[in-house]
Amino acid sequence: MPALTIGLLADTHLPHRLKQLPKEVLDALAGVDLILHAGDVDDPASLAPLEAIAPVRAVRGNFHVTDLAGGSADLPAAIEMELAGKRIVVTHGHLPGPIGFAIKGVLIAAKGLRLIDNGTINRWMTRRLKRRYPQADVIVFGHSHLAHVTQIEGTLLVNPGAVYVTGKEQPTVARMRLGVDGPEVEIIQLGTCNPRRKT
Repeated sequence: MPALTIGLLADTHLPHRLKQLPKEVLDALAGVDLILHAGDVDDPASLAPLEAIAPVRAVRGNFHVTDLAGGSADLPAAIEMELAGKRIVVTHGHLPGPIGFAIKGVLIAAKGLRLIDNGTINRWMTRRLKRRYPQADVIVFGHSHLAHVTQIEGTLLVNPGAVYVTGKEQPTVARMRLGVDGPEVEIIQLGTCNPRRKT
């Protein structure tokens, strides 16, 4: 079975926070076979530059007011697929609905008080996602805006980080290679773009 190289990204918040994808993102994902977007794109049409690189599969993010007009609300909450013999799940990773809103509020308050950080949120999310998708070989998620790669009981969990960052996080994307040796992930820092400003 031939190896696949998959581009991973999340939390682009296009086009309401970012006007367009920074060129650095397109350069980092050049040459991949498939691109997986783990949510928080306000308008899927804004991903057209990625589709010029490879086919794009995207999931919905946490609920945004802008979603009321359609756009990312029409995307699936999760995608499950098989690639190179591996069971892959893509999800934003948040808890949906009123409970999710309440938890997000508590997490924002806890972060503001410096009781937790995005690393804590990633660790909480990985345990919950592993329970939710126990048969997955790879789970790709976003939401925390912080890159994270870990293995739990044979499942690789990957958060490629965020293109649009809201705090002191470093903007990142990732490349994942699926081959006979198992999945390998490279987190790519986007050092020269400034996604916190509209470009």
